[in-house]
Amino acid sequence: METQSEPSELELDDVVITNPHIEAILENEDWIEDASGLMSHCIAILKICHTLTEKLVAMTMGSGAKMKTSASVSDIIVVAKRISPRVDDVVKSMYPPLDPKLLDARTTALLLSVSHLVLVTRNACHLTGGLDWIDQSLSAAEEHLEVLREAALASEPDKSLPGPEGFLQEQSAI
Repeated sequence: METQSEPSELELDDVVITNPHIEAILENEDWIEDASGLMSHCIAILKICHTLTEKLVAMTMGSGAKMKTSASVSDIIVVAKRISPRVDDVVKSMYPPLDPKLLDARTTALLLSVSHLVLVTRNACHLTGGLDWIDQSLSAAEEHLEVLREAALASEPDKSLPGPEGFLQEQSAI
């Protein structure tokens, strides 16, 4: 007879990052044409998110008895399934020509998806103490994300407001 937890465990097994090239991408540190220096930060974020996702799914599967409800398991599954498409988006944005704004947006979306998984998993599994590694991992990813954000901002054209002289010229034209 099938128990209530068996289908959930099968579904949780399916939410690991499934990009067939992810292992090769994470291992390959020789990104050609990365004059910007941004690829190492993207790869670091991918590695952190990959590790966090795997560990959180494993923790969820290992704490079936401590789960609040089957709805909690469903929530975790829904949130976890959103991560793989975000990984694919990041990987696609890593190919030339590089767009720092796109890299920033897609890595931010990935990190938000993984952060959402952390929150849902903590709530569903009653996770409290001894989980500093989660916060440390998210912090490390944020540091890499900050570099990407700075590159994105630096790539934007200067959109500063006109100074007083620009305003006076507009007034005289009227």
